[in-house]
Amino acid sequence: MTEENSRLLNEHIDILSLRDLAPGTIATYSSYMRAFIEWLEALSPSYPLSDIPWAVIRSWQAFLKEVKKLNGKTINVHSAQLHDFYIYVLHKDWDPRQVPKIQTIDKLPVVPGKAEVNSLIDSISNPKHKAEIALLYSSGIRVSELCRLHCEDINATNHYVSISASKNRCERRAVLSDKALAILKTYIRSSYQNAKRQDWLFPGKKEGEHITTESVRRVFQKQMELLGLSDKGYTPHSLRHAFGLHLYDAGTDLIAIKEAMGHKSLSSTEVYLTLGIGNGRLVKSPYDLQN
Repeated sequence: MTEENSRLLNEHIDILSLRDLAPGTIATYSSYMRAFIEWLEALSPSYPLSDIPWAVIRSWQAFLKEVKKLNGKTINVHSAQLHDFYIYVLHKDWDPRQVPKIQTIDKLPVVPGKAEVNSLIDSISNPKHKAEIALLYSSGIRVSELCRLHCEDINATNHYVSISASKNRCERRAVLSDKALAILKTYIRSSYQNAKRQDWLFPGKKEGEHITTESVRRVFQKQMELLGLSDKGYTPHSLRHAFGLHLYDAGTDLIAIKEAMGHKSLSSTEVYLTLGIGNGRLVKSPYDLQN
């Protein structure tokens, strides 16, 4: 990478940092910009990054779609980084008429059934791993939120989990189930007796660090393989969807589910309306209503 392009990339990364994005998000977004710069330099070193023709940007989109085989949503995120680069680094106007937004398909998430979730949790023998997976499902929290929990975030008296670093940057309380609390207590008593209130609830391998989302994914995938469910397409995030859908199937209203899951907008919760079709909730076919 040329010295000038490296300087501009670092300036872009500084802007991302000023936005107070999560370190992982900054790394991902900056990698997208780095990939574009390296592609551009390989295409033609003579193109100055500060004066890129719109046709070249469209060629980049075509490369991502046809060569890299990326989906529309990912391509749009790549384009969004170029948009921010133009605005905040180059201080130039971005013309959306020159850079088309890729049409995307909103696919319904795959959600494990109650029996599958129970089998998953029951199959885990390691107390720490069992507690991780049980808490993910029973509280509907995000994997990133689980990783950053401290021991003091578990309120056993009032049955809630304090979430202080949510995706939406809002403090909230998640439900703490009796069954998950019992599993947590077993984990603490058997594997973490010296834990202090300020310690990570699930410490990582290195001193002072918490577990990573990747470590949770590995635990989850290992159990999926053992249960013969690895072809279902489930991920740890599927447990969050299971929490929402199973609440909806049980008759919980969407507003309550929205608050329990920490959704900023009700539109995020409405996916369970669609997933709930066929599960006996609200909608009955007019064919069955005929006399």
